[in-house]
This record gives sequence, structure tokens and C-alpha cells, in this order.
Amino acid sequence: MKQKKLIWILSVLAIGGLSFYFASEQKEKIKGNKQYGGVLRISTKNKQLSLFPLGDNTLDQQRIQQLVYEPLLKPSQNKRGWRYCLASKVQFNRNKTKVTIHLKKNVLFANNACFRFRSRELTAVDVAYSLSLACAQQPGLQQELFLPRLIIGGADYYRKKMNPLDAFVPGIHIIDKHTLKINLTAAYNHFLNILSSPSLCILSKNSADFYGAQLQKNPVGTGPFELQKTLNNRWIFERNPDYWRHDRFGNQLPYLDKVEVACGVPGQVAQRLFLRNKLDLVFDLPIDDLKEAFGTLSDAKLGKNPLHEVYVKNAAKVHFIQFNCQRPPFDQIAVRKAFKLVVDVDNICNDILLGEGRGLNGLFIPPQTYYQNKLLGEYPLSLNQKIKQAQMLLLKAGYHANNPFPTIVFYVGAPNNTIAYKWSKAAAEMLTKALNINIVLKESRKPSNGMNNNSGEIWRSGWVGDYPGAESYLRLFYSASQNPKMFHNASVDSLYLGSVRARSQVERISTQQKCEREIINQVALIPIYTEDFIVLNQLRIRGLDLQETGLLDFSMLFRKEIN
Repeated sequence: MKQKKLIWILSVLAIGGLSFYFASEQKEKIKGNKQYGGVLRISTKNKQLSLFPLGDNTLDQQRIQQLVYEPLLKPSQNKRGWRYCLASKVQFNRNKTKVTIHLKKNVLFANNACFRFRSRELTAVDVAYSLSLACAQQPGLQQELFLPRLIIGGADYYRKKMNPLDAFVPGIHIIDKHTLKINLTAAYNHFLNILSSPSLCILSKNSADFYGAQLQKNPVGTGPFELQKTLNNRWIFERNPDYWRHDRFGNQLPYLDKVEVACGVPGQVAQRLFLRNKLDLVFDLPIDDLKEAFGTLSDAKLGKNPLHEVYVKNAAKVHFIQFNCQRPPFDQIAVRKAFKLVVDVDNICNDILLGEGRGLNGLFIPPQTYYQNKLLGEYPLSLNQKIKQAQMLLLKAGYHANNPFPTIVFYVGAPNNTIAYKWSKAAAEMLTKALNINIVLKESRKPSNGMNNNSGEIWRSGWVGDYPGAESYLRLFYSASQNPKMFHNASVDSLYLGSVRARSQVERISTQQKCEREIINQVALIPIYTEDFIVLNQLRIRGLDLQETGLLDFSMLFRKEIN
């Protein structure tokens, strides 16, 4: 029955929208052995594609948003963690409480009805509007509440539900057409890293005035492509002829003519479409699906299939079990330590993940270009030693025959045929066997329901850093940034604030390392593994460069058929 259903889905997709255009025209050869022309065909798992950067977005959707929108700075694997994009220069004052942003000149928004079907230059007004919108409390905005606390007047702006079409955040000052100054509530050395977040792309104030409540459905950005049309489950983006960037040979970007996106395509269906030459790239394919096309992951990495390749990138994506430390029984550190002791991460990685990721034994922030940590004071224990220690900790916490441990609801938030559910189930079985307790797995696709009403106890959770570095991960456990509050520790809060207000890179990283170790010592979570980004790539698509954050630069992709 399942096989018939899959065949039906494939047939519908092929007939109704995935019979994509094959570029047969002669492509223009340009400097650097590149080529103009052609179409890139990709898919997303999301049925409803959001092109609004400040919406409730997955990584899947953020990748597509990068076709249209750009931030002031972009994440980078250099020592700073960012590089210039729409900004040409950024300057802190001496005490790092004010930052001046200089914009690149002659950067144009794509031709659109809101500009009377012309292109319009990016100005400081657009940046002030976009950053103010990120501080606003309005329907459809799902961004984290960290930016309002950083900019002077931002918290009141959010509380009063101000509208950026009426007024900007008081701490944002326009100096001239291409320059603005931002006054911060304190010295935040990570502010520039935050500006590289994909959620803080720059929108046009004109488009907001023109489209109003329909702004989210009418994207207008400075990016390499512009939305041409939508057809059922297909979104078609065309080359922006006014795009401002050039490659190192002087060729105007992007190289491709079109990008076609099929929405709501499950992983297994995407893989089959890829093997039938109906898709050019497939992102984040689970290892279980990959095996059908390529055999083992090691075979895939070795390129044993001559028609396709597997691109594997060490990712800044982590998976963990999170506690509600504000409610019993996990308000006691002894209970959290007991749980952490008996979850065998190596076993999960070897038996469940099958080499797809790397175990996080101790720390939870994955090693990155300019951030690495070392856990101190750890010593190896056998499984029996861990179990005995865990049982003693539960006894210390007051749980025994006359006061048995309560039944625990474990929010998994994934269907039972997924890797996420499988490793969560394995962890629950380890806990049940070692501690003789009862754990109920809740399969709900929306684990946030239990989190938001603060009724849950533990969750399967995951995180991809919004930008390179440690701060994006540490912020998860800073009490002022949590909604709802599930963990509060004064020492962690102090170290976190010390790291973001550090005056030098050395001091910053050192304090971040201490903060991470304190989070681990307080057992705010059980780190499980860091996941690789796995991309299936047709060999004719060149220029693929996936970032640690999972984003890629579509403007640099080009199509070159194999002879």
C-alpha cells in the first residue's frame, strides 16, 4: 500500500509540476571557465514556503530566502565569523556601545511594482526599517527577542507594539543616504555576528508601504534572484538582471537563469526524483534514505556513483535532550545528572545514526573555525559504574520504593519512522532499563506545544547556529532570552554577559568556554550528536560551497554539462 502511494506521489509530482525545464540552449562561456544560463531544480520539505526572513523559519526555508534577500553581513568561516555583504564598512566606537554602518553604493532592489516597475537603490532608511521591524511585536513575526534588548529603546519599542512604518527604534539614527548609527544598551562585541543572521535580511520600506499585510507574500530584496511566479507546489525564481555582485573575474552574478523550487516533497520522494534526473540538489537527506541510492555513506563519499556525488559538510547543527529545570523532578541537579550518566551517546551514534554524525561526549557546541572547547575534570566510567552512580543520585534526590520516580513525558516531535524518533526511543530505553522508571514518548510533530505552556519535562531538541561561533548556542541557556524559561543559573547568566561584553577576541572566547562548561556542569541538557549536512549533487551543477550554518551562495552555482 505504501509503495503504491509513493508511486502515485511521484506520478503527480512529475505530471503536475516537477517536469522541470531542461536547459538545452547554448550557454554563454565566460571568464574563469564558468557558464551563464540554465535552471537549478531543488525541493523543500515544507508544504508552505515562507519567503519572509523574520517569520517562523526552518533552515530549509532560510536557504530559499537567500535567493531574494541579503543581510548587511554574511556568516563566514574566517576568524571574525562574518564578512561584508550589503555593508561596506562597520565601525565600533571606543567602548563598543555604538556601531556605525556604511552601506555599499549602487546596490539595487529588484525591479518591482512598489517602485513603479523600476529598480531602486538600497538606502539607510531601508536598513533602519528592517532592524526596527526585527524589534517590533507584530503578527507574523517569529524572531527571537534578543535584538530589542541590544538596541537602545528596543525593549520599549517591542513592549509598546510600535510600527516601523510610523517610527524607527530610538537607538537607530540615519546619518545620510548610505550611513546609519546604532546605539547599543551595552558593549556587545557579538553584535556584528548577529547582523549576519539570515533572519536579519534587509527589506525595502517601499515594499512594506505598498504591500502592507501582503508583504510576506511579495518578496522584494537585493538578492541574485527574484520571484517570478508560483504554480501550485512550484516556485519559480528568475535571475535579477540588476544584481550588484561580480565574481573575481569581473563576471556579473548570478550565473543561472532560473531556480525552480518544488515545495512539500518528502525526503524519500526527493531522492527518487533526483535519481530520475528531476532534481539537481537534495539537501539534508537522512542516512537511511541515502543508502538506497549510494550504499554506505563511506561509498557515497568515495564517489562510487559516477553520475552523482554526495557533498558532506561538518555542520554547526547539534541534537540534544533538553530538561525543564524549573519543574520537578528536573529542578534537582542530581536527577539531571542521573539521566545524563546512563544515556550512551556512543551507542546511539554507532547503532542508530550509522556514521551520519559525531557524538557530543560532554560539550554541546560543535567545533568551529574559531571556536573550540575542552571539557575539564572528566574521567571514564564503565556502564555499570554509571548506572550505580545514577541510582545513588536518584536516591539522594529523594526517590525510593516509598516515593517512586514519576512517569516522564518525553516530547519527541517527530514521527516514528525518522532518525530523530529512533535515537530518542533508544535514549528512553536506556533510561528505563538503567533507572527502572517509566518514560512515555510523545510523537507530536509540534513538541513546542508542551514547551510553550511549560507543561513538559524533557524534549528532543536541536539547534543550528544562526551565525558562526559560540554565542548563538550559549544564548539558549541565558535566562533572559528563554521563552518559556526552562533553565536559570546566575553563574551561567554572568558568564554569558561577560562573553558578549568582552573587549577582545581572546577574552571573549575564553569566557565563552567557561560558560559552556558551566552549562554542562549544571546539566542543562544531555548533548547527543552533531549532524553532518549531506547534499546530493548532480555533477553538472558546479560551485557548491555549503557553509557551517547550512546556507549556500546560489549566485555562485553554475550548470556545466558532463561531456
